[in-house]
Amino acid sequence: MTSLPLVIAQIARHRVSPMKRLITIVVAAGLVAIPLQVASHARGSSKPMVVAKDAPDDWGSNVDPAISPLGGVLGQELVEASIGMIDAKTVGFVIKVASLPPSGGMPEITRYLWDMHVDTKGVVLDGKFTNYSRGTCDPQTGGQCPPPRDPGLQPFFVRTDCRLEAAGTLCVEKGIVQAKFDVASGTITIPVPLKLLGARPGSKIEPATVFFGGIMALPSAFASNGALPLDQMYPTKTFVVPR
Repeated sequence: MTSLPLVIAQIARHRVSPMKRLITIVVAAGLVAIPLQVASHARGSSKPMVVAKDAPDDWGSNVDPAISPLGGVLGQELVEASIGMIDAKTVGFVIKVASLPPSGGMPEITRYLWDMHVDTKGVVLDGKFTNYSRGTCDPQTGGQCPPPRDPGLQPFFVRTDCRLEAAGTLCVEKGIVQAKFDVASGTITIPVPLKLLGARPGSKIEPATVFFGGIMALPSAFASNGALPLDQMYPTKTFVVPR
């Protein structure tokens, strides 16, 4: 069977509209079987604090409320978000959705973004179930692309020092972490070391508008377009890293 990265590479060689590229990758993703990875939290982990909630049926309301059922199919119907400690040196950011695809997630097509301030410094978590379409070189890092690489499964990029320029919002990539997609609970857990966040015991993780604003789930074959159907929720609570 042709691999998903190869399919995406073939699509990239041809000039097609963003919507046609989006549809093509969705179809290709449905033909690719990806094993579900399950991991448990480390001993001593704290119960996550809920920082945001969202209606379970409002995906796509920015375009047409009638299409909201598709949000669950794509794993983009946001329900809740929470933050907690996985261990003494790792913060767990948890995004809960109404449902996830049976494979665990929708490869390439569904993008998750989480904006925040860590001690007043802007930080963005940006990830997908797979991200081969731009995982080797992301223009939002200001053109400072790393050497060719395999971002792996469930990659989330940790970005800081974001700034608005003529080309859009550009950030500095600090590293990649591998998230855990749990179909049974409908959760996506993003483990981020304190060092990558630029945090320490006592640091405050606060709501912020750095990139798009709040927490978003939206379609994205390569770039994202706010005019497409999406879901968004806004954290209202601040999490303090335990001392």
